Amino acid sequence: MSDKTDSRKPDEKPKSGIRSIKPSTYLPTTIPPDTLKGLLAVSESLKYYTEQNSKIFEEVIRTSAIRPAVFENINLVASLEASKIVNTQIRLLELDKVFQSPALELANAVNQSIGQLFEATDLMRGSELLKQLEIHPKIWEEQLQAIMKIAGEMPRYDLVVQSHLAEILKLSVLSQTSISRLAWESLGDVLNVQAPVRSVLQNTFLDFTQSYSKLFKSWENQPSFILSLPPIVSKFPAIEYFNGVAVVDSITSKYHEDTELQEEKLHTEKEIGDETEGKLETLLVKMNPELIIPLRGARQSLDSANPDRIRHFSASLRELFTHVLNTLAPDDKIRAWSTASEHYDKGKPTRRARLLYICRGVNQDQFSNFIEKDIDAGLEFLQLFQRGTHEVVPNYTDVQLRVMLTRMESLLRFLLEIWSAN
Repeated sequence: MSDKTDSRKPDEKPKSGIRSIKPSTYLPTTIPPDTLKGLLAVSESLKYYTEQNSKIFEEVIRTSAIRPAVFENINLVASLEASKIVNTQIRLLELDKVFQSPALELANAVNQSIGQLFEATDLMRGSELLKQLEIHPKIWEEQLQAIMKIAGEMPRYDLVVQSHLAEILKLSVLSQTSISRLAWESLGDVLNVQAPVRSVLQNTFLDFTQSYSKLFKSWENQPSFILSLPPIVSKFPAIEYFNGVAVVDSITSKYHEDTELQEEKLHTEKEIGDETEGKLETLLVKMNPELIIPLRGARQSLDSANPDRIRHFSASLRELFTHVLNTLAPDDKIRAWSTASEHYDKGKPTRRARLLYICRGVNQDQFSNFIEKDIDAGLEFLQLFQRGTHEVVPNYTDVQLRVMLTRMESLLRFLLEIWSAN
């Protein structure tokens, strides 16, 4: 989905702001140790986890080749895939270049939290955590049944949860990889954004990143929080952040080197886009079939030669978002749910109040905060595309538009998945 050609000549010096990394046996000498701390932590956790369950993974691979439908709803070898990505990123950081930024530090902290979650959900502790839940862990039953076909009669909730964490980790490490190659002071350079706009985008994205980090920190401190959520809901923050980073990358980086991780990133972007497209339509039809119209209008505008297509694209997505939010959290339901003054502005429910209402079944402050910052970032970057419609010739590529489409479609699906889980 992005141009992978690097036009820099082999002997050309890197631009200012890029840190050259010298190879070393352990930690790179020119990268602060904290930059790799999260990756090293999860690398050790994955190594232990895969070694402990190596026979099961071998059987999963063999069975999947013969009967792929057995593991249709769970990726039991996600830890093997995640381990490969983590180790590749560590190796690249030792040999490559990295941009330091506040967002990179926070993304690294998320991976540290995921490493701690692996430890908290091993065989013994994972079972104890599930016993502490107020709800029955039936939300994990579908995945558990797939594992029991391989692991035998003993319930292996640790394998279910840690396979789930490994899928989250894949997305989180790919996000950190992209951020490590973004020059923070150059955010939006591909679109030639002005300094005031750049500042707004930086602050909004950083708020989004902080909320992502705080959410995983809360899960690290109380692992039962992540176990109490349906797997699709607890996976979505990593999907959302991955999509948010993809948008930032598309408007900041002109070139991408042809690396193993870049190929994995592009594959993951396509995978998420394809899955979201179908799932979103299904969820919208379930809620209100008429909302398919603005969704398809936004999609069709991308293939149009109409010079007004950018305005149509942005307006259709914003209209769809407003309809979905108001349908999931209508005024009368909000008023029956809360009379608190902070939930209203001029007699109308605030957007935050609607989001809190949608998330009422989750009952986790950091989760609700993440959704609020996720939406703020999604709409702010969508607004960037609307600003461009006032120019004579908006300079947006198909890649940028399609990445933004996936970003907004995924955000809508996230809200609908939470609504469906209530």
